[in-house]
Amino acid sequence: MIKWRIDKNNKIPLYLQLKDLIKFYISTGAIQDSQQLPGVNQLARDLKINFETVRKAYKELEKEGLIFMGRGKGTYATLHKSAASYKQRYLPWEKDPQETVRVLTRRMLQAGRNPEEIHRLFQRILDDVLAERSRATVVFTECNLHQVKEISSLLTDYLKMNVKPVLLEDLKDVVKKIYAGGGELVAIITTGFHISEVREILEGTPVDIHVLITSMSPEAMREISSVEKDSVFGFICRDQESMVFYRDLLETEFGGKASIECCTLSQKEQVKRIISEADVLLVTPPVYEQIKATSPPEKPLFNVFDRIDPMSLKLIKDRLLNV
Repeated sequence: MIKWRIDKNNKIPLYLQLKDLIKFYISTGAIQDSQQLPGVNQLARDLKINFETVRKAYKELEKEGLIFMGRGKGTYATLHKSAASYKQRYLPWEKDPQETVRVLTRRMLQAGRNPEEIHRLFQRILDDVLAERSRATVVFTECNLHQVKEISSLLTDYLKMNVKPVLLEDLKDVVKKIYAGGGELVAIITTGFHISEVREILEGTPVDIHVLITSMSPEAMREISSVEKDSVFGFICRDQESMVFYRDLLETEFGGKASIECCTLSQKEQVKRIISEADVLLVTPPVYEQIKATSPPEKPLFNVFDRIDPMSLKLIKDRLLNV
């Protein structure tokens, strides 16, 4: 459920708060690709803020390619760079490939081809396509090594394609090397949290960019929900901006009943104190490995984005199969 909220006492400008909130909901799948967002005036009334504040947040998100504002048509989330071209090249008969092969086989038999010849033809085409796929590269990029390795391995198994793990800071150089070496770069995959950065890095590069949605798993949510409400939660992330945003979000999720201590990984003394005093630790993926290595093994530790949304995974596979 989407909770529209703005903290008017916060020093962060209201339009940036709203922008970050919408980016969070898009990145975690609460707002899905092509989903309509509230109108500017409606959201301004709901939040009791000036409509120009909402419009400014929407315009910033549109510049980053995360939403599309159509005059008289509403505002929609737009995660996938290749969405329009995908619709153009998606063919209705691909919904039933077995029937397609059957029709083609009948036509070749009617044209005088013998069964052995047809069988060799299909086998040769299959071999060629598999060879092409083995040469093609898909890149998964993120800001932390833990997610890069883990998700790239999962994507390789799921997509049955060569998925190259690349840190965000190395993305530009890696893409240049792939093209310089004559390789085929099929697509870039990233999480919703870095889609704007990836688009900026690859501006002008003719490659599709796809978004993988991550969130907290139902299992983790159930475990956290079972924790005593008067427990102390420690939240540790990588940067200050994330800390302020997620603290407000967590306080909203827990209804203000839980005590939440927050800090960034660079605040070493506070990290030590939180690890020592908190009953439950919540962390973002970029700091998960470091905190896991330094916290007591009996201390409950949860990655707040430990789940890959299966529908976004399937959508990416469907899109790549049509490239």
